[in-house]
Amino acid sequence: LDYIVKPKNKNVHNEQSRTYDIFFVSPKASVLPTFQATPSVLYAKINGSEILSCECPDHSCQEVFWYRYLERTKTLQFLVYVNSAGREKHGERLNVTRFKGSVSSGQRVVYTLRITGLQEDETGLYSCMFKTKSIMPVGYYIMPGVNPPTVQPPTVKTKKPVKICNCKPSNSPKGCERLVLWPGIGALLLLAIILAGTLYYFSREY
Repeated sequence: LDYIVKPKNKNVHNEQSRTYDIFFVSPKASVLPTFQATPSVLYAKINGSEILSCECPDHSCQEVFWYRYLERTKTLQFLVYVNSAGREKHGERLNVTRFKGSVSSGQRVVYTLRITGLQEDETGLYSCMFKTKSIMPVGYYIMPGVNPPTVQPPTVKTKKPVKICNCKPSNSPKGCERLVLWPGIGALLLLAIILAGTLYYFSREY
């Protein structure tokens, strides 16, 4: 099973607006599932820790892969494989003491990943992928060493009077222009906000 993650705009400065497109490519399936995902933003402290959760919609998720996409190096790194029995297998050249995977079963199966000792260069998208499901949870965008933005009080804007144009096109008085509707403008602006680079990751077989 292969999958591709496409962050949609390299010039996005608002981390809360950062959106990713995720595509799955399976040699056993003729369908290419895809969805847009806006991850939750976590403002972690330097050397701090975070606990991430990955919930399965039913009890058929027996294996999960945790991964991260590092913003600074533009690389995707496999972190931890965890199965329903709690067995772990970490990625290569990884400090295994900093990444601990676990699983809990109840009405739903929930996989968790605890990360400790977070550093500034580990800013990026963290998420998981179920091996037997063509779905991927939204994930988390972790920003170590960054303070949460302060919420500004809402500003009240006074509306300017609207000039009503009652004139013929052939003889328009000054300041009176035709009203033109652009139905595609809103959609184009939305797409401009959520565009970004391309990265590839091939999940390993276990």
